[in-house]
Amino acid sequence: MEKKRTVKLGRSEVDIGTVVRDIRGVEDIVAEAIEEDWKENHYIQFDERLFPFPDAGDIAEWDSYLTSQYPPLYTNPQEICHDCHMGPCNLGEKKGKCGLEFEPYQAKLNLRMVCTGCLSQMMDTRELVNYAIKVFGKEKPITWGMLQDKGDTCHIRLLTGMFEKDLGTLDRALCYAEEQLHKLVLASQIGTGGIADFEEMAFHAGSMLLVVQDVAELVKMNCFGLSNASNFDINKLDDYPWMVNGGLASLEAGKPVIAFVGDNFLPGWVAVNCLKQDGLTQEIEICGIGPAGDDIARFYDRCRVITGMVKASKTIRSGFADVIVGSSSCISFDILSDARSVDSRLIWISKESNVGLPDRTDDPVDKIVEDLVAGAPGAWIRDCEKAGEAAVKAAQEIKRKPSSEYLLSEDKAKAEAKKCRQDCDLCFNICPNGLMIGRGIRKVEKEGLGALSEVEKGCYLCGKCAEVCPENIRILDLIIAAQGKRAAEDKFVMRAGRGPAARTEVTGAAWGMISNAPGGFHILGCGDAKTVEDIGWIANELVSRNCSVAVAGCAAGEVARQFDKEKGGYLFERYGGGATARNIINAGGCSACVHLLDQAMKWARIGSSISCYANYAPTADVHHNIVAPALIVWGSLPNRMQAMIAAWARGGSPVIIGPSSAFNCKRYLLGNKWDWEKWWSYLVMAVAEGREKKLHEPLPKHMVIPVETKEEALTTAIYLVNKASMIWDSRQTNLETFMEEHKRLFGEYADDWHLLVRSDLDLPQRYKMAMIKMLREECGWEIERMTVKRQRLPGGRLVTRKEFDEEYGLVKFFPTNLPRGMAKPLYFRTGGKPPGAK
Repeated sequence: MEKKRTVKLGRSEVDIGTVVRDIRGVEDIVAEAIEEDWKENHYIQFDERLFPFPDAGDIAEWDSYLTSQYPPLYTNPQEICHDCHMGPCNLGEKKGKCGLEFEPYQAKLNLRMVCTGCLSQMMDTRELVNYAIKVFGKEKPITWGMLQDKGDTCHIRLLTGMFEKDLGTLDRALCYAEEQLHKLVLASQIGTGGIADFEEMAFHAGSMLLVVQDVAELVKMNCFGLSNASNFDINKLDDYPWMVNGGLASLEAGKPVIAFVGDNFLPGWVAVNCLKQDGLTQEIEICGIGPAGDDIARFYDRCRVITGMVKASKTIRSGFADVIVGSSSCISFDILSDARSVDSRLIWISKESNVGLPDRTDDPVDKIVEDLVAGAPGAWIRDCEKAGEAAVKAAQEIKRKPSSEYLLSEDKAKAEAKKCRQDCDLCFNICPNGLMIGRGIRKVEKEGLGALSEVEKGCYLCGKCAEVCPENIRILDLIIAAQGKRAAEDKFVMRAGRGPAARTEVTGAAWGMISNAPGGFHILGCGDAKTVEDIGWIANELVSRNCSVAVAGCAAGEVARQFDKEKGGYLFERYGGGATARNIINAGGCSACVHLLDQAMKWARIGSSISCYANYAPTADVHHNIVAPALIVWGSLPNRMQAMIAAWARGGSPVIIGPSSAFNCKRYLLGNKWDWEKWWSYLVMAVAEGREKKLHEPLPKHMVIPVETKEEALTTAIYLVNKASMIWDSRQTNLETFMEEHKRLFGEYADDWHLLVRSDLDLPQRYKMAMIKMLREECGWEIERMTVKRQRLPGGRLVTRKEFDEEYGLVKFFPTNLPRGMAKPLYFRTGGKPPGAK
């Protein structure tokens, strides 16, 4: 018989065996969670349970709500299943031999895509943790910062129940995420079941990616000195951290250039330390493409962030770098071929794969450098210290031609352009971005490379156009030469990544934004080409309307290019860096994306006394109903971003995907705003209120939705941050912004704005007269002058304001979507005293 173990909580005693399904092996973790973070009143009131180190099924109570309220819609369906030796099976005609049906198979494919998206960052984080343990030891203390405490939320705590004490704790958290992903990958290959089963696992895979990102960020900040806003004076966060220059034009001419490309920043950390030790920081340019550049900029203010991973191939072929240190990332491309085309030397560092280079890991650094200087195209070095040292030494000795000599001249470009036929345009037909390539090339013959400027801006350099060209025109070389023509204009200024937000900052921001801001918004993206200016436009529109905006990853560099031609200044120069209204923060590189959702989900603990330890479902429930910012994902959509979309949706945040990349998403979660009987929530104090459920507005009306234009993204995001529990003042602010932006951008009001109106108290003064008129004439409300006499319920009945409030809306109520989120009847019967208390 197991020994009973109790934890003292105020006047109550908690038997930890009753709050966890299987306590064996996690006794100390659960006891610490209860002692450090539980509130006695909350324990007495609610059915408290913990799920440390959960499987996907342990969070099914929340995931099933999401999939039932927002039924999955699958795109790009595949009918033929080749997953096992009994196949192939045509699931469009009948069940597979394993019992799998067509729609669950689409859910399974979505799971596979999400799992794949977690792999590269998980492997990179494993290398990072192993290296940190080797250098600093498992006992190395870990902290989120002096402005954070044990009650602050992060995904490590939400999923494992552990408090991060040292590197050994992080290693255990990472092991948990790796173990879970192994199960999920296996299910994505051989699993059978229904849609809900696979969707739960896809959500769980997204959550595992965020656990991994938390681990990576803690190691980076505590062991390698990356910036951390939680260790900074909270009164000065508007100007934290420093500004960094970006773009090809930010590089100083004549200096050797080392470019770090991909996820792994460690060789950059080593290289920067070498430069500082040898006094070479002014002699060699350090820059980065993708996450590595964003990370290096957080500890080295002279780092130049060149571009995002989507444009890595095109940028490398411009010939700007003498040495490229490459690692795996979310984007795959032929980095060796690109580097060789401009005589850049490539040092490849990823242990899990090679790109066709000789393994030089065990060779002396000087011998590797000697070969690189002599003309060797590169080396595979699986030791980050050796790779960083070799990069610095090689950059000082390699002598390449000026980058312009690797590009087509104007005369050669015009000669190539002469080959283009008027009656062809196969390049246009196959271009995934629909670029007018043929027309641009034909103009080059008369106007020069400048005529290809718009085509070049919108090009990912996928190469499909060159593959189908019947005249074998050097289309890619033309595009790269056109990029070289505008290299002098390729510049921007961005704030370096700041890391996490502290509890005090989040609390201050929350109270400061009530009634004063339309909402909070997150912007992520792996980079865009065709609509590169759109993401900066969206961010500028939101922050200028007094919203709180947070960005991370490659999206930060894209947003940073937004320049105000009238007033002057780049976006990050014009607005503050604190996490509050009318500010824009950059959390950092790809792993720092987790800070955005962690910051938002803190509110469940701060505002509702819900423990964040091993308590994912209730935390997501409160976040979804009270706070959840909208996430805008803009641009290319690699599998890693698919995993982040799953993570944000599981956390309760609505996600908008666009523009053309939206149609590469495998699964959307769409609600039906007109099915009014479906939109209800449980009431937390159901017993006190004398009812269990209450109807309310269709909010948020979608959880994952595609859009095609920046205007649609902006207005959709403003709509989706509405919460059914919003107070009247906040709804007024949001509704005013939504009405104004929709009218400005589309020339008319949205057809569903009236679904947000619960009474005349929601109507903004600026538009009240027009809205009252529309409510009377178009919606059938009974109104005398400016006074509402009777308003219409979704079912059609006209009722008084009092009757409306009693039957509909959550302004005065605390909602939950979990049955166990309702308070226990026992609490009211005992007058708030714990059972057995004296």
